[in-house]
Amino acid sequence: MRRGGPPMLPVDPAGVPPFCRVERGPRGLRFAPLQPPADASASPGAVLRAMAAAPTGARRASVVAEGKLVLASGAGVAFSIAAPRMHVIHDRRPPGLDLAVGAPGANAGLLHADDGWRAVVLPSLGDVAADLGPGPVAIRADGRRLAAAAGGAIEEHDLGAEAPVATHQGGAEALAYASDGSLQVALGGRVGPPGTAPGDGPAVRELAAAASAPRLAALHVDGTVTVWDVGADAPVATWAAPLPAAGAIALSPDGALVALGTPDGPDPVAVLADAADGAQVRRIEGARVVAPAPEPGTLAVAGDWGCAWLTPPEEDR
Repeated sequence: MRRGGPPMLPVDPAGVPPFCRVERGPRGLRFAPLQPPADASASPGAVLRAMAAAPTGARRASVVAEGKLVLASGAGVAFSIAAPRMHVIHDRRPPGLDLAVGAPGANAGLLHADDGWRAVVLPSLGDVAADLGPGPVAIRADGRRLAAAAGGAIEEHDLGAEAPVATHQGGAEALAYASDGSLQVALGGRVGPPGTAPGDGPAVRELAAAASAPRLAALHVDGTVTVWDVGADAPVATWAAPLPAAGAIALSPDGALVALGTPDGPDPVAVLADAADGAQVRRIEGARVVAPAPEPGTLAVAGDWGCAWLTPPEEDR
């Protein structure tokens, strides 16, 4: 773990159109316009501006601490980055680190490495709970409770308490805490509270919850996305992910948009899709992940080149 980080990455002041590609230009990082995809939404995203960027290559990113920090991870390293200036505060490199998940309402997150999952505090990235096992795991938006599945059961822990506050029998393909603080479990392609009977659909690879709305989104092993309202017995929407190797699923705080990226592979691209039908609202080629922030229209975008903070122009805010 070290304090500080590399210098900021210059950004081109030109606007960021909804369909674009990340490039290095003479004025810095730029987002060059592209033709809309065939499945573009009839209401694409607004033109944004790149406010700042850090040259920290990342495959995953989460906006945490109510928009004050970004938790990003690349191959073998995790970064805590101050937003919106995108200044790297700390990094950490536990052996085999390959994944980081943030708590949207707190300076907390989860890291996965060779020794399993651990909960950390930001910006220092120091452990607050270790030895959480291979997962799946989840952390509540306020960072005060986490869940971990192991040995045919799911345990919930309040940080700082020795004994679990709840134990649920049954396995899980993925876990997430909904906006009301309730634990949600994906099992057999179905999403619901602990104890929900498994479904018949394809297994869930990743499960994400909206920070301010009772909605979840699941990415399945066959590349489909299902969108769930908390408490519903069936998804409210099902559509094919508009990426060939989708991952890094997330939801906008209001649950209206699903973010998908490509953490791995030679052709990185990240999209924001309409939760109702999967139509692409924003597409950024050359980015591996796009992470919605609490302020409407604000995004963290990351790729092998670094991590950028995009905001609506001043006149639109």
